[in-house]
Amino acid sequence: MQPLDLRRPTIARSLAAVLLAVAVVNATQSQQPGSSDPGSKQPPKQPEFKWPTEINGKDINAVMKDMEDSDPTVREFAVRTLPMFGPPAQKEKASQLLLKRLTAEKDPGVRIAVINTVAQIQFEKEADNKEALRLLVDFVSKGQPGSPTRMHAVQAIGMFGPKGSGAITVLTGEPLRDPSYEIRRSIAQALGRIGMNETKGPNMRALTALADILAKDVSAAVRLEALQSLVILGPPWEGERPPDGPPPAIDTKSAKTIVDFMKARVGDPKSKKPGAERDKQVEIWARLVLMRFDPSEINDDNLDALSNYLTGNDPAAKIQALTAIGLIGELAARKLSDVIRVMEEENAPFGQVAACVQVITSFNVAGKPAIPHLVKMRDARKKELAAKELELAKAKKEDEIRLTAEKTALEEMVRLLDGAIKYLEEAKERPKDKELPKKP
Repeated sequence: MQPLDLRRPTIARSLAAVLLAVAVVNATQSQQPGSSDPGSKQPPKQPEFKWPTEINGKDINAVMKDMEDSDPTVREFAVRTLPMFGPPAQKEKASQLLLKRLTAEKDPGVRIAVINTVAQIQFEKEADNKEALRLLVDFVSKGQPGSPTRMHAVQAIGMFGPKGSGAITVLTGEPLRDPSYEIRRSIAQALGRIGMNETKGPNMRALTALADILAKDVSAAVRLEALQSLVILGPPWEGERPPDGPPPAIDTKSAKTIVDFMKARVGDPKSKKPGAERDKQVEIWARLVLMRFDPSEINDDNLDALSNYLTGNDPAAKIQALTAIGLIGELAARKLSDVIRVMEEENAPFGQVAACVQVITSFNVAGKPAIPHLVKMRDARKKELAAKELELAKAKKEDEIRLTAEKTALEEMVRLLDGAIKYLEEAKERPKDKELPKKP
């Protein structure tokens, strides 16, 4: 489980890191004892999945025929059924019909179903994908402001990933000021998905729109989505990436544009000017973007600002701060004692403990001092689990559902802690990095 290194010009293009509690469960379970033991018993081979050839008594040809029925209810049901056939729905016959329905469909609800299906399956022929994207961009640029069609078209474009990069110019134009905050949030998310070019790096137009207009939006939800997309895309590159080679260094001149926007959001300790951002969770991500685009900002000032959110009674801000520290990884390891304290808080919920465990393992070797704390917590949970199993064995029928849920939660906690302990015990020193910049 590698920490997200904020000093590098690329980042895993996924928001799984944002969903920290889920990510840590998956990551630590993959480290369970015996999982890499060649002598361990192999699970039985699963039967090969086969896509259905008929659904509700109809084959794919009958379903496609229903897509042109005069009844919009029949058309919508058929459109939503088509992806269930799997790869055959990506073939030219189906793709041409879907492209036809994109232009011919008059019913707004059915049109949205077509848009969603196109985004879900995409097509075998790249020419059909390009045509689909062209039509989707038209829905965005010519669509009614605030309309569901425009919102679903934006979301569909994002599903195409880097293939949808041709939509950046339109998405960063007039739609940025759409009256619907959900559409603006969808644009922020889509830019994070389509704004990366594997050869040239993050698109500067997308970065600027995210850091300037969307990161200043009146909606905190839009601002948060914009900042998360900035973390995903990362800073602009200095030059192009060679085939099969490492990404270039950060283009510091272009990155400074984004850094300046972020300093305006979080404030600048040197000038003692307060930042414009008032939402705690958004401020945490703005600070993370700042460190992502300027490695010199991974310093005591910013780390202390993040750890300050680990105190207090705002659980959402606490989880977001833990997420940010975990993404920084080993360079934030000096905050280990703060993370342990939060992990050991009385009655800490599972999500909070899981977030802390993720952070500790992201510290790699520097997280080893936490092993005794993890062992102590693991052993305590094992005792609780044994007691819960006895209680369940004697329980009345009306209590079984509740007790089974509590038992399952304890089992998950034990697995989580076991995996983290094993990971840290086996962790090895990585090449030394430069020290964090100190406070002046």
